[in-house]
Amino acid sequence: MDRARRIKALTTLQRIKEHELDEQAAKMNVIRAAQGKLQVELDALDHRVETESEITTPEAAPYLGGFLHAVEQRRGFLNIEMQKLEEEAALIEGRLFETFAEVRTNESVLGKTLDEKRRDEDLAERTALEEVARNRYLRQMGPQT
Repeated sequence: MDRARRIKALTTLQRIKEHELDEQAAKMNVIRAAQGKLQVELDALDHRVETESEITTPEAAPYLGGFLHAVEQRRGFLNIEMQKLEEEAALIEGRLFETFAEVRTNESVLGKTLDEKRRDEDLAERTALEEVARNRYLRQMGPQT
């Protein structure tokens, strides 16, 4: 594969990997937002238990057990959902790490390839300038016999 095609392929691969990183980061943001909402609901449940678990009247006593049971069921459900989100986040973090490593490797290879291209271009330019200088010198020195 010639260098120009390699650079084009590496550049394209770099854009694809960066797009993958952006997608995975967006998914992670959605998960973190959902976790935040679940945590707010858990905190609200804790607050309700603190404020509403006192028996202020004898009529409220029979309902307290049902209320506390309902809160515990909801808390259990929310904790399960939080755990699912945490597992999904761990998978995405793993993919983010892998993709980031691939991006860094690709950047390195692309940088080296571009450096090689620049060195070759510089060498070709130097060679051309030396040729021009040599021809000019030879013309100046030419018909002195």
